[in-house]
Amino acid sequence: MLKNALNILFLMISTLGYAQPNPQSIELAKTIAIADVHMHTYQQNPRSAQWWREMMDANGVIWGGAVGDYREDVQAELEGRYIPAVGQPEFFKVFFKDGSSGLINPENETFRDLYIRSEKLLKEGKIKGFGEFHTDNHSSGPPRIRRSIRTDNPAMRKFYEIANRYGGFIQIHAEFDGDFEKDILSLSADYPNTTTILSHCLSTKNVDPIARILGKQKNIVCEISSLGAVHVNRLNIPRSPHAFDSAGLYSNWLTFMEAYPDQVLLGSDPCCGIDASYSEIIDELRASVLPYLSPPTMEKIANKNAIRIFSLKSY
Repeated sequence: MLKNALNILFLMISTLGYAQPNPQSIELAKTIAIADVHMHTYQQNPRSAQWWREMMDANGVIWGGAVGDYREDVQAELEGRYIPAVGQPEFFKVFFKDGSSGLINPENETFRDLYIRSEKLLKEGKIKGFGEFHTDNHSSGPPRIRRSIRTDNPAMRKFYEIANRYGGFIQIHAEFDGDFEKDILSLSADYPNTTTILSHCLSTKNVDPIARILGKQKNIVCEISSLGAVHVNRLNIPRSPHAFDSAGLYSNWLTFMEAYPDQVLLGSDPCCGIDASYSEIIDELRASVLPYLSPPTMEKIANKNAIRIFSLKSY
């Protein structure tokens, strides 16, 4: 507890600005194997499974996935390199058909079918978890997909219950507030065998609330996709980057990542029509994030955490 309190205090007093590259990390950052835990391989207007393998191979990405859509062709192409997940298309289907109230109803027909299907796939070892579930994106993304629900709700508890039986994961896209903190800590405590992945580290510039959550529950982690300049520029987002840009990693994020090296992962989030920029996204991670970390922290965040959490095979 004292160590966590000191970590959070250190984060709060760290000065805003850019970190300095770690001389021992600059060369390693160019070649280290990457696990991309926010790699969408959509079924709608899809890139081929071969295209994804070629993109990963070209960029030193050894493992990828952890968000929907689940694709058997990608699984066949990547085999053990794929981190298969289900649930995102169904989550959107429920929202568009039944609104926010449908997302908290475990008796929703689409959710009932998903519970049965996911349990079968988990039992067969074909998937590893769920996501990305948008429980609160009230100020991000196109207005038609925005919503805000309590993350601790009956439908979500059913997903956690299933994941918990198989040591699976749930990746959640949310914005921070007091209710979310309470909900995610409660779910993570009640389902200790489930790993919660916070998409985009809660999409914030302020690392303090993320640090507080990660410090309280070791089975909560976060991934840093969409926090840099590439997404801001390619998607014309009217804000500055949250954590890094072409000048480097922000100092408060370096402090945070070094304080919680076992609970941070890498992600690309090639969503929303920017998959053609996949190489640019990975290049940004290699140039604007990894060189600033100590070598042991870089190895954990780049791949060792993902290998441990998803029980991945080393290549």
